[in-house]
Amino acid sequence: METLNTILPLIGSLAGVLLTGMIGVATYSWQEKAKRQTELTERRQKLYEDLNGALFGLILAKTRADRRRILADIEKGWLFASDQVLAALFTYMEIYDRHWVSAGGEIQTLIQTDEKVRRDIESAMADIFLAMRRDLRSTQVSESLARDYMHFYQCGMLATDREAPQLVP
Repeated sequence: METLNTILPLIGSLAGVLLTGMIGVATYSWQEKAKRQTELTERRQKLYEDLNGALFGLILAKTRADRRRILADIEKGWLFASDQVLAALFTYMEIYDRHWVSAGGEIQTLIQTDEKVRRDIESAMADIFLAMRRDLRSTQVSESLARDYMHFYQCGMLATDREAPQLVP
C-alpha cells in the first residue's frame, strides 16, 4: 500500500505532463493549419485581384506582347485558384478567343458594337468573379444576379476613342 501511495502521485504527474504535451501539440497543429489556410486565402485574394485586372487588360491589349504578358498573368491561376475558378476561367478564355478571332483581334470594338458578344463575355466574367467570391467567402449572390450586375460601362470598356460628351453648364 505504501508503494502505491508513492507511485500514484508520480503516475498522476506523468499523466498531467502527457496531457499538457498532447494539448500543446494539438494547439500547435491547429494554429499551423489555420496559418497555412490564411496564407492560402491571402495568396488567392492577391491572385484574384490580379486576374481581375488581367481579364479587362486582355480586352484592352493592342499588341501581341501585351496579350502574351497578360495571358501569362492569367495562367498563374493554376498556382492557387480553386477548381471552380479555373473552370470558369477556361470557359471565359474559350469564349474570348472565339470572339477575338471573329473580330480579327479588335475585340474591344466588337464588344462596343455587338451586344450579344458583349453579354457573352460579361456573363463569362460574371461566372469567374462569382467563383472567386465563393472561394474566398460564403455569399448569397446567385449566378443570375452576378450576370445581371456584371456589365461594361459606357464610361469604361464601351468608351470609344472619341472625346467624352461635354456637360453643358
